[in-house]
Amino acid sequence: MRMTHQRQMILDVLKKDYQPKSADMILHLIHDPKLNLSTVYRTLDAFFNVGILSKSTIDNINYYYVTDHKHHHYMVCTQCKKMFPIDCHLDEIAKDVAEKHEFKITHHDMTIYGICKECQLKM
Repeated sequence: MRMTHQRQMILDVLKKDYQPKSADMILHLIHDPKLNLSTVYRTLDAFFNVGILSKSTIDNINYYYVTDHKHHHYMVCTQCKKMFPIDCHLDEIAKDVAEKHEFKITHHDMTIYGICKECQLKM
């Protein structure tokens, strides 16, 4: 894959911090009038397909982050939409289930929904 200027800008935004970002969020953070949402989506899909990015889907929206060869799980506040990373304790369970069913797991995803402390205080 050729690394164009626009692709590099998108990757730079994602490398800036490890908070997953949607295509809309990325477009909003890049101030380039030549960049449009469809280019962002195509670039994110291309990066995901070659393994540069990973993604989590929350409320039918894909959130992308740079692949660090670890998987990530999140708690998501349904009020403010903040995402909080959490540790994964599913690896051993998934491994046992996969062996039992002769299934090769390529990845797994877990998202817990609720209301964060800050939003609870506002209620």
